[in-house]
Amino acid sequence: MVGMIEKIVIASAISLLIVSTPVVVMAQGQGQGQLNGVQQRVQDPTTHDGETIVPQGDQLDQVEQSGAGNQVGSEAMGQGIGKATQSLNRVAERTNNPEIGEQVRTMVQSHQQIQTKVQTAVQAMSKRNGVVKFLLGPDYKNAGQVRSNIVDLRNDIDKLERTKADATASDVEDIQTAIDELQAEADTLDSQLEEELSGFSLFGWLARRFAN
Repeated sequence: MVGMIEKIVIASAISLLIVSTPVVVMAQGQGQGQLNGVQQRVQDPTTHDGETIVPQGDQLDQVEQSGAGNQVGSEAMGQGIGKATQSLNRVAERTNNPEIGEQVRTMVQSHQQIQTKVQTAVQAMSKRNGVVKFLLGPDYKNAGQVRSNIVDLRNDIDKLERTKADATASDVEDIQTAIDELQAEADTLDSQLEEELSGFSLFGWLARRFAN
């Protein structure tokens, strides 16, 4: 019975997508027509009653920013991890405690992997098509990856808090800096994840089930 319901829901989603596709294509065609009209008036103003349309500076900036905004946002993710790694590298080079040195070096390697995974996952989520997001919801697979990375960061924060008890004063300062950066990064990722997962979708519950 459950399998039959899922098939019906999937068939409904496909039907809705097929119905909505001509509307999207028509809207794109109208937009392209308007763009061509603007380009023609710019290139040949004499054929349009002397009207010459020239994009102004602010308009150009808005176009460029809309295309680059998501990319900049995804690249910004993970910067806190990078700063924390720098602080922990200083501890690893300076400490005379073999146990702390080994723990910190292992953590640095883990953070480098987490940083790459976070940036890749956030970029993939931000590129999700609006129509697909409305029908199937956000990218739950990459959202799960980010959530897992957040848990890893918070676990490392707890480990570093315990490490401070056996560290020297100079090491404590760098460890605390790393803790602060990791905490800020985890909080930022939490907010980003909440934003990506917000909003209405028709069959998001079904996509979430398959993602899990």
